Amino acid sequence: MNTPTHRISRPVSAASACLAALTLGTATAAMDADQAERLLAQPEFRDATLVLDWSEMAIDTALEADGFQTLYSNRAGPMMHLAMHDALNAIVPVFEPYAHDANEPGAHPVAAASQAAHDVLAAEFPDHAEEIAGLHADWLARVPEGAARESGRELGARAAAVILSKRDGDGHDSDGDFTPGDAPGAYRATPPHDTPIGTGWAATEPFAMDAADQFRPGPPPAVDSARYAEDLAEVKRLGGKESPERTDEQTHVGYWWAEYTTVGYPDFAGARIAEEGTHLCPTARLFALLAVDNFDALVSAWDAKYEYAYWRPRTAIRSADLDGNPDTSADPDWEPEMTTPPHPDYPAALSTLCAGGAEILKNAFGPDVAFSRVSGSAPEGTADTREYDTIDAAVDSCTFSRIYNGFHFRAGLEAGVEMGRDRAAHILDTQLLRRPEAAGITFPD
Repeated sequence: MNTPTHRISRPVSAASACLAALTLGTATAAMDADQAERLLAQPEFRDATLVLDWSEMAIDTALEADGFQTLYSNRAGPMMHLAMHDALNAIVPVFEPYAHDANEPGAHPVAAASQAAHDVLAAEFPDHAEEIAGLHADWLARVPEGAARESGRELGARAAAVILSKRDGDGHDSDGDFTPGDAPGAYRATPPHDTPIGTGWAATEPFAMDAADQFRPGPPPAVDSARYAEDLAEVKRLGGKESPERTDEQTHVGYWWAEYTTVGYPDFAGARIAEEGTHLCPTARLFALLAVDNFDALVSAWDAKYEYAYWRPRTAIRSADLDGNPDTSADPDWEPEMTTPPHPDYPAALSTLCAGGAEILKNAFGPDVAFSRVSGSAPEGTADTREYDTIDAAVDSCTFSRIYNGFHFRAGLEAGVEMGRDRAAHILDTQLLRRPEAAGITFPD
């Protein structure tokens, strides 16, 4: 965990005087752009390290708790980032809030955002309370004692309480009834797994989508179709264990992208922000949108997965003599390069996460933003960094990595990409929008 480097160089009284000067009668009242910009130019607002540190804490804690294998750990990130966003936005309400609409111009932003993050994570991960409290103490130590500090802590606590209450009973822990089939095309568990995961995820309330099935794709190709035969031949050829036709580069791509963008995209955004510097408020908004997209991607993907319950390549290739397709042939000994995850093929989760998160990042950094990061899943002895000229090129690489793993058919990967782009467009059109009365406010570099 990085040590916070944020420093407060201006007395709180000066910031509070500027805060008090804002023309905010209510949370949604018009504000004077010049006054708001003077406030946003204060040192407290110009360092985004606070958001990056709490993002890292949320990811590390979830990885230790269950490795992001449940919706419980995946929902903690959006809850935390939304609480931070709402707390900061209550001080200078540039954007629409998600859950907590308030007007607290006298609150200290660092105290508010850190308190919000602490309270959400401590509630969600009580076994990690000590580490969470330690990071919060580090950040509070950088805020001078006084009324602004206490107002900030109270604001952050309220923002956290509202989001925790809003998500209570959201169905994230629902169980679903699912019985594997035995017909051609029907999903059945793949070794070493006996039980599929996520059968009840579609019953979860999304953060931004209208419903779990809002972006559900059409059905996968019929197993007796020409498209299916093409897809099966491709993954059979390129995704098999130690396939002689898969290049070393393709093998590396498959392993490098095995670390989900749940970790990778915040990592990328954080590194870029740390290098170039970005204002605290838009950074909080960006990380909230990334986390919301990640969660809703899982809900929507798993809704479709169990709607269609489509078999995985390992099952399909070994059973190709039973699929009724004259253009497929069985290999009863075929194994994928990597162990197949315990859930149906269609659509692919990774491709919808890659595509959706990329749209959020393009909205923040520009459509031609280059993509580079270090992956934790690169095999030992191989390059752990990959670079792409554009993030769209990274999405293509991410998408087809699952063919090289032997996990997915191309149709499921392409359906995931389309879902991701549609979902992200919906999120960007509906969530945390700039308030009309704040249209003229800019964030200083």
